[in-house]
Amino acid sequence: MTTVQKAMLWAAAILVAAYSSTEMGFSTEASFGLTMGLVGAAWASIETGRRRSRAKACN
Repeated sequence: MTTVQKAMLWAAAILVAAYSSTEMGFSTEASFGLTMGLVGAAWASIETGRRRSRAKACN
């Protein structure tokens, strides 16, 4: 899976989670925490893939 595909999937998941959390009546703080948690997971996932592809290019 390419980095762009991964980023698009994470973006969709974050948007769905943000919308769902407000529709379910979560507080603003809980919605923010959930969304930022997913942003952190997305960042780590995408950055890990980028580092591996850079390491392959250097070999």
